Amino acid sequence: MNSISFMQAVELIDIAAKDNRLWHYNAGQAYIRVSNDSPVLMVIDHTTSSQEPIVTLNDGAKYFKDYAGAQFEYSRTRREGTPLTELFADVLLDAV
Repeated sequence: MNSISFMQAVELIDIAAKDNRLWHYNAGQAYIRVSNDSPVLMVIDHTTSSQEPIVTLNDGAKYFKDYAGAQFEYSRTRREGTPLTELFADVLLDAV
């Protein structure tokens, strides 16, 4: 798999939140359902902006069953905050 940039990773998180596919987010790792009709769980670890994020794809069928409903709360909370693309664009520009 090709790598993605830090900004691409946070954009994926923002998009997932808009679509109620963000199942967990703790400001460093995001658990995203690839699509609403897919059992694939994408985990994005962006704990450091100085390195490329680590992205893994897993069978999420059990995870989605065990945490059913979590996507609505995490997605809503993320949507109501500043978009990560906006937040980190400012942070990364300040670091340059």
